[in-house]
Amino acid sequence: MNFMSTLLSLDNVSSWQDIIDHINSSGASEIGNWGWLTNLLSVMSTLLWVLLVLVGAAGGIYSIYVGVKMARAESAEQRDENKKRLINIIVTIVVVVVLILFFNIFLPMILNAFGVFDPIFTGTSLI
Repeated sequence: MNFMSTLLSLDNVSSWQDIIDHINSSGASEIGNWGWLTNLLSVMSTLLWVLLVLVGAAGGIYSIYVGVKMARAESAEQRDENKKRLINIIVTIVVVVVLILFFNIFLPMILNAFGVFDPIFTGTSLI
């Protein structure tokens, strides 16, 4: 129950940039060299949003192409083949979009709820 309350709390992060800000504000950046992680997270976030746009555009264009091909089919067999292909395209686009949204929005929330980027305190010193 603690995980769910942490995940749904109002002070929760909702992006990789919030994770970067959390790392920098918690003092973890002074303990170790976290510069590579902040660079990686910012590049990954931007890359995933660009990939989302490209997948959506390419999938939409290919779906239109297959739809036109299905409409111009001369036999029922060709229509059925193109119908199956169109269904596969739509399912693939939905799965890829959901995965990209998961990695860009929900994964930072889950990692923050588990305290992955929090510094470890033992006694009076940071490890």
